[in-house]
Amino acid sequence: MDEVNLFDIKSKNIQPPTEKTGDYLPLKVGQTVCTVKDAKGQNCTGHIKEWHTAPPEVVSKAAEGNAVHRCQRCGAVYEGPAAQYLNPKVLK
Repeated sequence: MDEVNLFDIKSKNIQPPTEKTGDYLPLKVGQTVCTVKDAKGQNCTGHIKEWHTAPPEVVSKAAEGNAVHRCQRCGAVYEGPAAQYLNPKVLK
């Protein structure tokens, strides 16, 4: 069995990290789950999906060039590059 380490993550090439943010949480490299803490200090761990139907006032608060993403469990709003994992432009 091949051993996988943190330096061999393919999502680094496909999904770059958030370089600039507006009013929302930054999306990290390959992040797919919410990291917002609840009242007990536990991570939410809800799935983060790109929010295609976001209202215009929400989209306008994001930095230029960023897509808006939302947690399906707690509703936290993230911003970052548009998801490219289905149709990657650059894959090394």
